[in-house]
Amino acid sequence: MLLKIIKYDILFQFKQGFYLVYTVLTAIYLLILFYLPPSVRMDVTAYLILSDTSMMGIVFVGALVLLEKQQNILQSIFITPLKLSAYLWSKALSLTLIAILASSIIGFLPGGELENWAATLTAVIFSSLFFTFLGLGVAARFNTLNQYIAGIMLASIIMIAPLGLYFIDPNLSLVFPVNATIDLLFVSPQEQTIKGIIADIAVLVCWTILSFLFAKRQFLKHVIQK
Repeated sequence: MLLKIIKYDILFQFKQGFYLVYTVLTAIYLLILFYLPPSVRMDVTAYLILSDTSMMGIVFVGALVLLEKQQNILQSIFITPLKLSAYLWSKALSLTLIAILASSIIGFLPGGELENWAATLTAVIFSSLFFTFLGLGVAARFNTLNQYIAGIMLASIIMIAPLGLYFIDPNLSLVFPVNATIDLLFVSPQEQTIKGIIADIAVLVCWTILSFLFAKRQFLKHVIQK
């Protein structure tokens, strides 16, 4: 069931132009990276992945949910045997696929030249899942694009505000999802330790679970039981 829903979401996103948008953006990013000095290229690549592809889910998922609300698709979906968890995971996984593809092209083709592909893709996957579930939870509460934008701005500020702590006390700040992602993206393979990587991944897994539970609760309250 889940695989069928994911396939449907991927096709729907393709038809809605999501893949076209990110193909154009990725091409622009690569052109920028090609003309940057090698000394700053890896850092800029990591920033692009962090600020754009890793957080894209929170932007696109709102448009998807609002569109489904306007077309009364959600009401039809949830009277079928489809489980809410499968619906949420399908949205998150299908959008994360786009994030993985874009990040891989930006980071590992000549130009981006990131060194640690395993840590980078791990950071992309979990941060994308986290932000997509967060966006799903916010989207469930609202019916207009303006309301959603205001909601995700507030949610993003709350989640990203601890970013400043990373430069003050990196170890303490790693309990926050964005900071754990930064640690995986920016720390060189020579400086990373197995213990540190496991700790970063554990933080991201915990926040992903919490954001999933948040999304599920909001859909139950504002969509299904409404």
